[in-house]
Amino acid sequence: MTLWRWAMVCLLLSAAVPQVQAQELASSFEQLLVLVKPGDTVSVTDGTGQEAGGTVTALSSSSLELVVAGSRRTFLESEARTIRQRRSDPVKNGALWGLGIGAALGLTSFIDTEESPALAVGEGLAVMGLMGGLGAAVGVGIDAIFRGNEVIYSRPARTAASLEVSPLLARGRKGALLSVVF
Repeated sequence: MTLWRWAMVCLLLSAAVPQVQAQELASSFEQLLVLVKPGDTVSVTDGTGQEAGGTVTALSSSSLELVVAGSRRTFLESEARTIRQRRSDPVKNGALWGLGIGAALGLTSFIDTEESPALAVGEGLAVMGLMGGLGAAVGVGIDAIFRGNEVIYSRPARTAASLEVSPLLARGRKGALLSVVF
């Protein structure tokens, strides 16, 4: 394949392949209620960086209870930094990626080079369809194989500590009230 064809393939791939959609994360246990149910297996990383993996036995808007190595452990929302869950990659996006890549490669059959002349429109569309279908099949196969440990909950980042100063005035007294907020 000539340099011209490779450049065209790269250009087509950037336009034809669907963009990856970022999964929305839960930022509260209330939102986590939609993603996790009792019986699911998750890994919780607490504020000290220690990770505990186990089976969910109970979940409320303020706490998560797991069975970890045979004993129950409760995490309050304020204690959990991240929660991960092993999830399979949806095969739909693999099919779309494969279809886009295969069709883009098939589209190069319309390019006329010294080494190979361009195909007629009907033949070129057939090649695009065939390559797109093969690419979709490969994409589905790859997505069916891989499972990832995805972050499904992340505690919102805390802002930096701030110092608040307020005047304190009373009869015969003057001062300032200092507050440190974390």
